[in-house]
Amino acid sequence: MTYHRITQPARLHALIDAMLLIETPAHLNDLLHAIVEGASGLVGARYGALGIIATDGQTLSRFLTYGVDDATRAAIGHAPHGHGVLGETIRAATSVRVDDLAHHEGSSGFPPHHPVMERFLGVPITTSDGHVYGNLYLTDRLDGQPFDDDDEALLRAFGRAAGLVIDQARLRRNLRELTLSEERERLARDLHDTVIQRLFGVGLSLQLAASRDLDEDTHNRVEVALNELDATIHEIRTTIFEIDQDDFEGASLEERLTTLSGEVAERLGIKVELEIAPGLDHQVGKHVGRHLVQALRETLSNVARHAAAREARVSVRVDEDRVALSVRDDGVGFAVPTGGGRGLRNLASRARELGGECVVDSTPGRGTLVTWTAYRLD
Repeated sequence: MTYHRITQPARLHALIDAMLLIETPAHLNDLLHAIVEGASGLVGARYGALGIIATDGQTLSRFLTYGVDDATRAAIGHAPHGHGVLGETIRAATSVRVDDLAHHEGSSGFPPHHPVMERFLGVPITTSDGHVYGNLYLTDRLDGQPFDDDDEALLRAFGRAAGLVIDQARLRRNLRELTLSEERERLARDLHDTVIQRLFGVGLSLQLAASRDLDEDTHNRVEVALNELDATIHEIRTTIFEIDQDDFEGASLEERLTTLSGEVAERLGIKVELEIAPGLDHQVGKHVGRHLVQALRETLSNVARHAAAREARVSVRVDEDRVALSVRDDGVGFAVPTGGGRGLRNLASRARELGGECVVDSTPGRGTLVTWTAYRLD
């Protein structure tokens, strides 16, 4: 079935809406949810899902659903990894249609609390370079009928449109990161080469003045100014550390995290103990890896600014379909405010873009634990 043969107005409008997603300036995570919801509405399916294929090309790194409420999803537990008919769709890299899941030879059954599903339709989401990014899965038409040829052709067309949406979202994301990276690098260089050097010059002049015979009031004022300069220089160093970009071309993710943790002691005077899960580079994609490094940088910057900590313990681990970063410091702690400050908002925004979250656990006098998670996307 080609586009000009789509005669049902509702389906035609749904497909047009999918095409218009290409120009939507939303985060990729939001677009993925819109795609799976749009596919379900387009075909008239009770349940829908979008599975993102992991870097191994054989399993699913993430699974977004439509039609399953939060309570049911929580009761089911872990998301599918790509076995059974889901795995068959991955291996086939083309459409798979099943009229009776219970008796299909490739079916691996449903876990406890999973809704009963009878019919299945899966198609690949292919990007412009021919890469299969993931699959769209639908089960059970609302009218109770089996999926037919028109449903399959329509969903395949939607899958191609979804591939274009993902391409555009990736392009916008990469351009945004490139521009931001260049601006951050310029700002960090200017702060270091110009502002800090000038402050050092002012500080030396004040120290020379303080060494002369001055009345007590003037001497005290000079000392106060010197202390303010020291605090300002420390604040600027922290800012430079926060916005700096790692320029280790070809370095592994583990090497970048290790180097970044080492810089904290040198630049900010905080000892960092780092624990990294084995094989991290094989499990976390480049995009998530860049965000992970910046999340660690921002978290350690917050420790330097606010915690008055002597040391921090950093852990990076991979739990099935997500990567988790935790940073615990021995600082003064605080009562966590609603919404948080700029640093915490930045961390939360990074996590949400990757389908994760940022949780802060802190008590005055007992330090702070920050846990930042993201799903292993590309």
